[in-house]
Amino acid sequence: MPGIDAYRRLVQAEVEAERDRILAVNRAIHARPELGLREYRAAELLCGQAEELGFQVQRGAAGLETAFTATFNGPGQGPRIGFLAEYDALPELGHACGHNVIAAASLGAALALKKAAEKLGGSVLLFGTPDEEAVDVLSKGGKVVMARAGLFDGLDAVLMTHPRGGPDSVWGYSFPLKDFIVRYSGKPAHYTAPDKGINALETLLMFIDQVNGLKRGWPTGVMFAYTITDGGGPSPIVIPRRAEAHFTMKAFYSRLLEELFAKVEACARSAAALSGAGVEIEVLDQYRNSIPNLGLTLSLHRNLRALGAEVESPLDSQRALERRAYPGGSTDFGDVSWLAPGSHGYCSIGGRDLVSHTEEFAAAAGGEPGGRAAVLWAKALAMTGVELLADPAFTARVRDEFEGYRAENFLNVPGIPPAWAPLPEGFVQTLAQAGPAEGE
Repeated sequence: MPGIDAYRRLVQAEVEAERDRILAVNRAIHARPELGLREYRAAELLCGQAEELGFQVQRGAAGLETAFTATFNGPGQGPRIGFLAEYDALPELGHACGHNVIAAASLGAALALKKAAEKLGGSVLLFGTPDEEAVDVLSKGGKVVMARAGLFDGLDAVLMTHPRGGPDSVWGYSFPLKDFIVRYSGKPAHYTAPDKGINALETLLMFIDQVNGLKRGWPTGVMFAYTITDGGGPSPIVIPRRAEAHFTMKAFYSRLLEELFAKVEACARSAAALSGAGVEIEVLDQYRNSIPNLGLTLSLHRNLRALGAEVESPLDSQRALERRAYPGGSTDFGDVSWLAPGSHGYCSIGGRDLVSHTEEFAAAAGGEPGGRAAVLWAKALAMTGVELLADPAFTARVRDEFEGYRAENFLNVPGIPPAWAPLPEGFVQTLAQAGPAEGE
């Protein structure tokens, strides 16, 4: 049987052979942006491509119309490796987060790794994960819904990349998020007879004031933002019968966020009890923090460097996380990373001054930079997939690392909160042996 290097070359050659397909998918999804839960054309395009390439496709996965799973089973048992494809866009800006690049790269990686799996065994899965941006009130984050449905259970690894400005990066921490609405229902009355009514707006303001007071005892680095979406009506001479506000909370790790949210819920119900108003708390989206896997991180770092990419050092990424005074980005990939060993890398489509959710980012994602990133990362992701299929010891190390984190409820993961445990010496030494990365 050929050695692992031969299979690395095999998947690189397969990506090159399918370069036109990968670039065409990238352009097609970019040209016709669709919002989350409505990505009908993009999902069908990817399903059709997967079926053409010999994958078994299940549409409407986890009850989401635009979600799917595409599976190829090689001969004999082996690791199950998943690639995640996103393809939802932003209102007005289109693919200003570059999810078309994610879809193209994951499709390319899956089709390339299939060639290796035909000989090595194991399973290759491409997951269509809609609605990451969660801009609709009906959104829950596609990966969150799919995770709860058990679609990621039993995977030996789950891999993806996301566009960014700046160098390629294999270390991508994401922060937990809780997005929710608080609604109060009161009783209208004339403003000169406030005792005859129940003021929903004053109840909402009392709740907000309680939380603002509570925040003084919170750790620094907790975000609590809101906007009042319904103040009860246009006239001040009527006691408002209703009031509503939309809130977003973030913290550095999921357990802390859940503890603080429980206190926020208590404040909301306390204000209602004091005023006599009814209260409803509706959670729209909730994402966990991401759990990196150092084994997968090293593999992707090595493979990207071998392909000639400029890669940010994971040590620099971890130091930048330590210096943060406030939470940053969140993604539904976090929920997946609590179920299987995962890596959410970042692919470069421009310099550090290129910012996502802008017209300039959308142009880069749909142009030559986006296509180049999709091809590069299709190769790197597939090469890491090869290591998982061909090297049982590597796969076992990746799995054992993940199980060790899970045994401690993901509260003691090297390099991330809450423990901020030092990165293992072997990890640091291996990076040093790879030579200087970007920024070192």
